[in-house]
Amino acid sequence: MTSSDAKVSSAVAYAASEKFDGTDDWTVPDSVKSNVYFVEVTSSLVVALLELERRMVDNLGVHLITRKKKRAFGGKCVQTGEIGIWNRNGRPVIALEPGNYWNFSMRHAWQEKSSITSPVDVLGLTTVLVGQSEAAVVMDPANRIFVIRNSGFAAYGSQGCFKVIEIVDTLNLGESHAHYESSHAGTNGRAPAVLGWKRDVNITVSGSLITVATFFLVPANNVLILQRGNELLLLKAGQHVITNPNTSFRGFYSLGERQTTFRTQPAYTVEGVPVILNVNLRYRIADPILLTANYDDAFSALANPAQTAVNSVVSRLSYQQFMRAQRIGGDVPDHVEPWLDAFKSACLSDLRAQATGYGIIVESFDVLDRELEGALGKDLERQSEQVLRNQVQATQIELQNHIATETQRGKLEIAKVEAEQKKTQADAQYYVNMKESDAKYYAVLKDAEAMAESSNLKTTQDVKNSVKAAQAAAEASALKTAQDVKNSVQAAQAAAESSALKTAQDVKNSVQAAQADAESSALKISQDVINSVKSAQAAAESSALRNAQDVRNLVQQAQASAESSALKAEQDAANVVTMAAAKKQQIDIETSAYAQVPVGHAQLMQLSVFEVEKLKALPAKTIYFSGNEDSGKGNELVAGGLKTAMGWKLAEDA
Repeated sequence: MTSSDAKVSSAVAYAASEKFDGTDDWTVPDSVKSNVYFVEVTSSLVVALLELERRMVDNLGVHLITRKKKRAFGGKCVQTGEIGIWNRNGRPVIALEPGNYWNFSMRHAWQEKSSITSPVDVLGLTTVLVGQSEAAVVMDPANRIFVIRNSGFAAYGSQGCFKVIEIVDTLNLGESHAHYESSHAGTNGRAPAVLGWKRDVNITVSGSLITVATFFLVPANNVLILQRGNELLLLKAGQHVITNPNTSFRGFYSLGERQTTFRTQPAYTVEGVPVILNVNLRYRIADPILLTANYDDAFSALANPAQTAVNSVVSRLSYQQFMRAQRIGGDVPDHVEPWLDAFKSACLSDLRAQATGYGIIVESFDVLDRELEGALGKDLERQSEQVLRNQVQATQIELQNHIATETQRGKLEIAKVEAEQKKTQADAQYYVNMKESDAKYYAVLKDAEAMAESSNLKTTQDVKNSVKAAQAAAEASALKTAQDVKNSVQAAQAAAESSALKTAQDVKNSVQAAQADAESSALKISQDVINSVKSAQAAAESSALRNAQDVRNLVQQAQASAESSALKAEQDAANVVTMAAAKKQQIDIETSAYAQVPVGHAQLMQLSVFEVEKLKALPAKTIYFSGNEDSGKGNELVAGGLKTAMGWKLAEDA
């Protein structure tokens, strides 16, 4: 293994650790904590000062906090949040409680008044408080540097003192302490990005500045490289500090993708023509420690490999390959690879192989432009430009011809489409007209059918009404006849009964009279009476029989008359029904004949009627010509008129 490999292996081993000696030491060293007059703030600075008071009394026998009483007025006024300090024989005496203090001692001299939150460094007394984002750089009596943050301390230096060198805001180190990406000559990349912030804390010793601590603020996706001896240390994004003089700063690096544009040095083709390329390089750092071990930044590591790759590729290409342009139709054979593709495939592979050894991954290496160097190159470039211009003009002419051809073809297609549209519109209009004609025809037909149906229904209703009227009349006549017969029968019966009663009454009266005569005659002529009675009875019976025969004859005559009237009424009703059926059949025949009438029969009917009228008006032997038709068609016109007048079906039957 070479020394370079050993150096890299050592750097990688240290980079795997999370914490390094001499870096990120934010705690108070144990050597400082062991100082009896150093009290670290745990709850408040007042408590720390009270603890320091106790230690000074125990070890030195002197008080830090004054025992002066507060007065209502006069003296030195100490307000809330302030510390009053007196000088007693060169050591400090402080007042913590707010109030007015009178000085009656000749050994006490008023020193100053300070805020309790501000650093205090007077007469050997040192106090400091720092917030969450602050850090205090402190030097102990032994000139050792330590950093304390998010805390504070109170200390008294009986032999030497604690000195607060500087308080640093770790979240804002200041724009003047920002480190940007390096910009190299010939590059034209984007604006340099901030890689991190670095702030040195210095002290002056004998007129010289000495760095005692260095603070770093590393953004996300960036890293910090430190060097300790021959070893490299990698610190990730965040807040860092170093107080170890053996550890030094090497640089900031971004792990994101970077991009830069630069011009290469002249490279010579096969014909010896110098070519300068304007290229765009995209890369990212995969191993910052490996890069730092060889170069200060990525571009410095890539510049020479990029130029070497360009020289290697350009030396294998000819001048014609650089100047060749490809037309729309393609004037370069398929087996000829464009020089840009050759450059990407060959140059990029060479550059990647060399960049990997420096911990860099090359994403792309694209050619933006090329330029021929020297007088020969300028002449060749002008000739190539003229050739390219001619090709462009030819391409433009071809394109214009193509556009004109496509325009005419488009117009032809538009004309075809318009013709199809017109044809479609004509077909649609014809279809609409046909539908309207059919609708009108079917409307007229429906009206005719409705009228025929209405006439048929009306005739049927009239027949039904006639039949009902005839039936009602027959029933009324039958009822009347039956009633007359009934009345005649009842009258005959009443007359017969009346006659029978009268005859019986007469017989009874005669009998009574005969009895009376007989009785009055004293039964003188009883035999005559008996004979007379018998004769009267026989006469009465004969009269009764005759009257009954007359009644039966009358009843038979009434029944015969009723039957005759009923038969007559039935015959009349049957005749009415027969007439109605015949009328209905006639209507059906006429309706069927009208339904079979062809289109234009009305015009034919009018012409036939006109012909008939003309024939009637002319003499019998007159020959009548109608248009260009033969005269023999007059009879046909007459027959047509007859059909029209009588109905088509009836005329055909006739």
